[in-house]
Amino acid sequence: MKLLTAIAVAALSLPFGANAFAQTTSSGLTRAEVIAQLKQAQAEGLVPTSNSDYPPTAAEIARNREIYAIQHGTHGTAAIRTAGMPAAHPASE
Repeated sequence: MKLLTAIAVAALSLPFGANAFAQTTSSGLTRAEVIAQLKQAQAEGLVPTSNSDYPPTAAEIARNREIYAIQHGTHGTAAIRTAGMPAAHPASE
């Protein structure tokens, strides 16, 4: 009787075990897309920030933009924007 129960349990669990390892959905972003987003966020002054005060303040964003401009030799980073997100300090016109 125990053998019959064990066989029945094993037979019924096989279809469920196969689905546990099947990966049917993609992760969403590729590694290259994530790297590009991180570089863009760094250029906009959104990173690096400390973990204790997230999201960064406007002063931190401005300081991070200055640091980025110094490190990368660019001077137009204050006007960088992303779609739907206004810049913290828009460039004067």
